[in-house]
Amino acid sequence: MSEEQLLQLGKLIKLRSKTKFKSNLEFASVCDIDEKSIRRILNGKQNFSIIIFSKICQALNIKMSELLSEINL
Repeated sequence: MSEEQLLQLGKLIKLRSKTKFKSNLEFASVCDIDEKSIRRILNGKQNFSIIIFSKICQALNIKMSELLSEINL
């Protein structure tokens, strides 16, 4: 995944998470990921595994394919 795609995906995840969770800490807790990692993901600064992506999508109640299609992947 390119840096631009990571940035786009991070922005999309951030938008979705802000409507469902009060804070990044709450979102991170539900995803079972540390808050620093969530912040880096949301800012497009961290590449992440399919396992982490799956946890994020489960927390947001969305299919991985839906998020990826929104950034044309």
